[in-house]
Amino acid sequence: MSIKNWPGGFIKPIPPTPAGPFEDGAASGVWTLEQAAYWQVQGLWPIAGNAAPIGLFGGGYDGSTRQNTISKIIIATTGNATNFGSLSVARYDLGSCSNSIRGVWAGGYSTANSNIIDFVTFSSGGTASDFGDLSVNTEGTTGISNAVRGVFAIGYNATGGAVSNIIEYITIATAGNSTDFGDLSVTRGYSAAAASNTRGLFAGGIDSAYSNLTNVIDFITIASTGNATDFGDTTTNTFRFSGSASSTRAVFGGGGTNTGYTSVTDSIVYVTIATTGNVSGFGNLTQARAGVAACASSTRGVFAGGSTSSSGNAVDTIDFITIASTGNATDFGNLVGSRFAIAGCSAAASAVQPTPTSAAMALFSGGNVSTNQASIQYVNIATTGNAMMFGELTRTSSGNASCSSSTRGVIFIGVSTNVINFITYSTFGLATDFGDLLTTNVSFAACSNETRGLLGGGYDPGTQTNVIQYVTIASAGNATDFGDLNNKVYKLGACASSTRGLFAGGNDFSSVNINVIDFVTIASAGNATDFGDLLAVNNGLAGCASSTRGIFGGGYNGSSIINVIQFVTIASAGNATDFGDLVSPQWNVAAASSTTTGVFAGGQDAGFTKINIIDFITIASAGNATDFGDLASSTAELSGCSNAHGGI
Repeated sequence: MSIKNWPGGFIKPIPPTPAGPFEDGAASGVWTLEQAAYWQVQGLWPIAGNAAPIGLFGGGYDGSTRQNTISKIIIATTGNATNFGSLSVARYDLGSCSNSIRGVWAGGYSTANSNIIDFVTFSSGGTASDFGDLSVNTEGTTGISNAVRGVFAIGYNATGGAVSNIIEYITIATAGNSTDFGDLSVTRGYSAAAASNTRGLFAGGIDSAYSNLTNVIDFITIASTGNATDFGDTTTNTFRFSGSASSTRAVFGGGGTNTGYTSVTDSIVYVTIATTGNVSGFGNLTQARAGVAACASSTRGVFAGGSTSSSGNAVDTIDFITIASTGNATDFGNLVGSRFAIAGCSAAASAVQPTPTSAAMALFSGGNVSTNQASIQYVNIATTGNAMMFGELTRTSSGNASCSSSTRGVIFIGVSTNVINFITYSTFGLATDFGDLLTTNVSFAACSNETRGLLGGGYDPGTQTNVIQYVTIASAGNATDFGDLNNKVYKLGACASSTRGLFAGGNDFSSVNINVIDFVTIASAGNATDFGDLLAVNNGLAGCASSTRGIFGGGYNGSSIINVIQFVTIASAGNATDFGDLVSPQWNVAAASSTTTGVFAGGQDAGFTKINIIDFITIASAGNATDFGDLASSTAELSGCSNAHGGI
């Protein structure tokens, strides 16, 4: 369409093009509805509530003085940085990470190496607040994050007197000290980092002798603690460079290419995050420099500051690139003051800011990868896809059980503890203490309606148990005795309608599997009643349900891991009926559902190898399961719940 002036000559100038779809974007002038509609289609009309993407650059060194300045840019629009606030302590060679609400900086050199972690809230400038501490005093720290967890490669460990391979993590929404994550594959510091919402990359750096550079790129799965794995190599051995990322591509720019810091580069390279391999050429920065910082939106990467030589020739240059298309960087503007060895983060990297859905969300908690995990992952049941990180439990665990209302999930923590956690579906982050179980327990099963959660069976150290206990989901507190199952079992499955809870299968700890299905009336405490039998003896199965039909899938029958799915009509006692097959045999599997769709996640396959498979069924129609996506890592003995299951 053509943009026309208003008729009649009353208003003649054509208003300027709007600055973008952000609530504080400029759309000055007087507009016809036709003009406004045109720019909406172009994605340039300001939208209330759509905050402009903020990038922050904190700390650094100007060649003579350590800096505490935090500079702010609006990533989508070029221009000079403005003052946002200040770090709690002036320092350089620090690391950073962020979610959509908070920016976090960790470590760095102040008057000495520091273990400080401080943070700001993107919506309000000012001085950073104390978050907690790293485990050691450090500099040359590098950070990555998704919406929940920030991960730091420690860099130079002043406490140990050498460059380190230590990786630590925090939960960004909850202040506290960092926790051990694992180790890099190569000991190094002053590396570059970038991440998608599932995977973090650490590239290059200087080695433990503080004399040799490396070109190694490692990767980690952010939701699962553990050691980093080799990803590939950068083109040259590089340190003091930085990375930014979209959901698919990581881009690294600048850096020093010798230990004397006398040779700096303008090179930009990239990798595809989901696939391992060496870097490819992208283009060049506007200026060769090291000690550069980076941040990103979902489409644009920004590189700021740096030094053009070993003598500390700091610059205030800011460049930008379009991440999806290779090419040289373009001038963006200038920092507030020339600085290098700074760290950048962003509120706007949509690739690392997944948004929870309140419609039909399944959560999978804890489990064992190579060690027990604290992470909580989620999928939107209505749409297939890989799991993303939701938050984390208050402790690592496996053999958990979970249940939920439409607003709150309750996780009964396994591994011989009596801890109960809860989460609110609308909020990412760290789970909250709910109360305590009657006894320490593991490998139990849980089900619920909208108000009451039931937990049955399990292994209470020393013996299996038949105890059923319950909690009121909306009210934190300790569990209360409900009654008893008909058998003392662990590794059983459970599901529920709004009135009835079913507990099925399990092992009596004498290597005897059972096929018994019990039921209880959720609103009335008391012992379980026999419902019927599974198709065969079975343990390590998982259950989910619509409002009328209960589904049990997978398990171990005493001789092999099975892929059998079976169902019952919850309101009518009777034996289970064959439903179909899972995509593959699965034992120690987790399940969750909406009122129409059941999903099964993780476990161990026919060879007892842990798997990351998620598959799904349509509960109302029997048939084989279909591939849904993948967990972040191969995990067994995790638990599942949802905010839309048949008991709600």
